[in-house]
Amino acid sequence: MHNVAPSRALARRTRQLLTVAFVAAAIGTFIAVAGLALFVVQLVAPNSPSYSLFVLVRLIILIIGIIVFFVALVLVWRALTLRKDNDLAMVTGRFLAQYLDDRYHFIRNVSKRGIGYIDAVLVGPPGVLVFRILDNRGIFANEGANWLRQDPREGWTLAGIEPTRECVQDIKKLREYLAQNRLGHVPVYGVIVFIHQEPQVQLSVRQPTVPVTTLRSLLTNLGDNYLARERIDDGQVAAVVQHLYDA
Repeated sequence: MHNVAPSRALARRTRQLLTVAFVAAAIGTFIAVAGLALFVVQLVAPNSPSYSLFVLVRLIILIIGIIVFFVALVLVWRALTLRKDNDLAMVTGRFLAQYLDDRYHFIRNVSKRGIGYIDAVLVGPPGVLVFRILDNRGIFANEGANWLRQDPREGWTLAGIEPTRECVQDIKKLREYLAQNRLGHVPVYGVIVFIHQEPQVQLSVRQPTVPVTTLRSLLTNLGDNYLARERIDDGQVAAVVQHLYDA
């Protein structure tokens, strides 16, 4: 199995965000300086009927400049905090590599415009499998898309996690992305993986919207759905990998 991450694509996206941030910072600075200049240079006499409008306009210009500059700072923060890899996905990839052959491609840390961020995607003859990978510990119950967690003192409470809804959203976006690239016929599945094993994680699952499993039981739980049969040929696998990896 090929276990890869689109590091060059992520580096390119970081550079693009930094470029946009630099331009936004320059524009914001220019607008703010122009607004400050209007406080120094009185283009309208104080006793003029339009002076109050002039005061309002210069204040608005200054505020717009400050807002644009802060947007630039947010873009810089976003560029510098883009995840270069996903440790949980790396562990999952190493586990799968022991059992899957070279027809499979495990792409970690997928981050593309139109899709957003996905922990990992497995592409192979059965189709595409979207991963939501968690390192949470505890006793969890899942029914449909709802999650509860057992607290030693309070009993069952809301788990504070939404992996099913997040995974469903990832599946939807990926299907739309593939359809836009003439690959809408490729089936897309999903799975939620808890990286830790019992007794650190105990799962009670009933009619899940998305299959839920621990890492050790992953292949067993996929046997009845994703791994049940081959659905696409080698050419279609290569096309999907090319679009998602984008090295």
